[in-house]
Amino acid sequence: MRFSTISLRAALAKSRYLLPVLAILSPGMCRADLYFQGFETDTSGWFQDSGGDGNGSITRVPSGGGTLGLTAADGGFYGETHNNTNAYQAGYGSGGFSYFEGDGTNPTPYPGSPFSQSIDVYIDVNTASDPISSSQGAYWIDMFPSTLVPDADGCGQVGCGDEHNFRLAYTGSSVNVLVDGGGSIATLTTSGWYTFQSTYAMGPTPSSDVLTNMNVFDSLGVLQGTIAVQGNSDGEELLSSDLGGPGLVWLPVWENGFSGDVLGIDDVRAAALLGAAVPEPSNLILLAVVLGGLVGFREKARRQKLMSSLRS
Repeated sequence: MRFSTISLRAALAKSRYLLPVLAILSPGMCRADLYFQGFETDTSGWFQDSGGDGNGSITRVPSGGGTLGLTAADGGFYGETHNNTNAYQAGYGSGGFSYFEGDGTNPTPYPGSPFSQSIDVYIDVNTASDPISSSQGAYWIDMFPSTLVPDADGCGQVGCGDEHNFRLAYTGSSVNVLVDGGGSIATLTTSGWYTFQSTYAMGPTPSSDVLTNMNVFDSLGVLQGTIAVQGNSDGEELLSSDLGGPGLVWLPVWENGFSGDVLGIDDVRAAALLGAAVPEPSNLILLAVVLGGLVGFREKARRQKLMSSLRS
């Protein structure tokens, strides 16, 4: 698979002026929720894969409780999802999935603007790893949008094309976030809740491929890494004319036994992004450079004025 990666971590380390720009893609900015499950009252909408050993489950637990004892990402409760071992294939299970507001059979309509799909996952960077995890991830966070027509391969009307995944590779002291088996877009070194988000926007013409950004945010909404992928880079082309609404988030390819077969999840969300198209990462960097220059110029002028007053 070929794609271009744009990493903002180096720029973040070099310039504090980039932070306001990153808020453009922050999970809470200019958003109208289409679906939200924060596990405050129930676990509806989160399902377990069939097959495997049949030991997968989702449990609503109070903040500070459950097997993991986590503080919820938001509110007073979070979800603990348990691996259905061997449900994906021998040696790998699944932590379940959500269709957001869909039913898994019928396509959801395009919401009239670019939209996002996201899930919060608690990452313990000190979780022990193994050689398999370091190369392909201990588990995946897989996402794809709904489509209005089935593709030639007959995969149905919910997810045909533009399927991509975050792969979490644990080293024992940090976690590398890989995309579709390619390079790392972020290295997480602090344990906590992280938001894994995919955004979907139509291209300039109906025959253009859907434009997708994959983003990772920390619990403060600060962007940790991003990549732009195309609607055909998974081998199943998705045209803008066929883009529906939210499709699916799924936790497959979970190594049997990893993390004690339990993970913390919270804030499963699909949202319309209002006001403007989702910025391309390259545009974000350009805007950051411009704003950084303006702020730097203002700071220089302030210092010059201060020095002038001291001399007088």
